[in-house]
Amino acid sequence: MPKRWTEEEIKILKRHYRKKGAQYVAKFVEHSADTVMNKAAELGIRYNGIRPWSEWEDRYLRSHINDWKNASIARTLKRTIRSVTGRVERLNLTGEKEPEWTGKEIEYLQKLYPDHNYSLKLISEIINRSENAVLLKAIKMGLSRSNKHKWNKREHNYLLKNAGKKTYKQIAEHLGMESYQVAHYAGKIGIKVRDRGTKWTEEEKKFIKRNYGKMSIQEIATKLNRSVNAVKNTASRMGAASSGKRPWRKKEEEYLKKHYAKISINEISENLKRSKKAIVTKAFKLGLSKKRVKRSK
Repeated sequence: MPKRWTEEEIKILKRHYRKKGAQYVAKFVEHSADTVMNKAAELGIRYNGIRPWSEWEDRYLRSHINDWKNASIARTLKRTIRSVTGRVERLNLTGEKEPEWTGKEIEYLQKLYPDHNYSLKLISEIINRSENAVLLKAIKMGLSRSNKHKWNKREHNYLLKNAGKKTYKQIAEHLGMESYQVAHYAGKIGIKVRDRGTKWTEEEKKFIKRNYGKMSIQEIATKLNRSVNAVKNTASRMGAASSGKRPWRKKEEEYLKKHYAKISINEISENLKRSKKAIVTKAFKLGLSKKRVKRSK
């Protein structure tokens, strides 16, 4: 449970925050600099100094400017929307746009989006677009997901009870849903569920530095028991300049074409040292839609 602010601490905050900022105030109160900033915002107190932008913040901004709104980026970086907007203009990022959707991508989206067998995450990997870009395009095209889940009272109450205590994934697993369904419904009823995650160890960071670009992001996430987004964000802060996707070799593609309908995905995954999701995605792109042969027991 968060530690409460004492009257004396609030006095210190009011006295020094405007001129000296959160780091200074944090030295004299039993709260972190982030907590000081949040409390100052709650009290309507603004810091008059200028906080310089760091390299990792600029990298983060470049990575997400086309996917997230400035308000969302501002919350993540603990900056004002005005600060983010100004930095975007200074870095000349306002003119950047995502490439136009191709006819093939639109065709994939129309085919896959209504099918709940394909998660939003998997669709984004197949089309090679961000999940947010896929969702926005689908909405713009008027596409909808089939078999839309209707929340009952028990599920609704469970979400209310555990919001803030459990992550989307944990709640979804308990209710037998996908994470995005919980996220959508939570947003619809005005609930925020945030996964703060555990602190990254030096060993984990070294693993990312050593393997980012050699292994897929999904494989790294699985190895470290982290989410894909957590790996991406940490890699971005560390300056790992790579898409994190291991390119397919011609021999691998030939192997996939030859064996996709003959042996199980698990076997192909083990032989090629790739995730099952990577196998399915590549097979789809290669047009390997032939029905798989069921092996007799």
